[in-house]
Amino acid sequence: MRAIFAVYKREVGLFFRSPIAYAITFGLLLLIGLLFSDNVRQIALINQQGQATYGAEEAFLSNLFFITFLMFIVAPLLTMRLIAEEAREGTLEVLMTLPMGESAFIIGKFFAVWTVYTVILLLTLIHLVMLASYGATLDGGLVAVVYFGAWLYGGAVLSVTLIWSAITEDQIVAAFLGAASVLVLFLADRAAEIAANQPSTAGAADFLRELGLTAHYQNTMLEGILRAEDVAYFILVMIACLFITTLITGTRRWRAS
Repeated sequence: MRAIFAVYKREVGLFFRSPIAYAITFGLLLLIGLLFSDNVRQIALINQQGQATYGAEEAFLSNLFFITFLMFIVAPLLTMRLIAEEAREGTLEVLMTLPMGESAFIIGKFFAVWTVYTVILLLTLIHLVMLASYGATLDGGLVAVVYFGAWLYGGAVLSVTLIWSAITEDQIVAAFLGAASVLVLFLADRAAEIAANQPSTAGAADFLRELGLTAHYQNTMLEGILRAEDVAYFILVMIACLFITTLITGTRRWRAS
């Protein structure tokens, strides 16, 4: 635990001393803010009195959906340098000589980037405050489930993109492959629909659907439905991806020794 915290503390410090994290946060919040303001404007026009009571839930849900959708861009940008930069600059081998296992090294980095994502997610709570100021009321259970799901969704996506940062030393390649991987998982539900309409692939439809991200967040948690299998899915994705990343990093240490 001490080794994990040491890596975590170092990475969090690097994130908040780097302009990249602030640029990503600013860009994401700007896009979400523009979407939110447009939703509120339409709601005010509908209500004719400037009160965001009607449609407030739709505005809130569209915000969270937009955040999770954009993770195919945000996650690779946050994780692309974590291991790739260390390997390119030759500091990875130095860090690997320290008295810590590969798992502590990877877990510390993962929790650091997940913390950055958590901060970004929490900043969007200002939109709930704005809706409340317009007199809107939202179901507390719905808000909790949607945010909890978005938090788990982000952790899973970050763990997927972290693998590519361990595979390649080129940050651009890591970001591109990470984005492609997340898009594949995001579109798996659509692929399942296509497979279900083909007699030869109908049996694989359910597997593709359960493999994807959409079936475990957009179709359930985003609607306020909390299921144990969805929580387990995200946790298992994180564990599996971190395990794979640890194996890849261990291979680098073995080659360097």
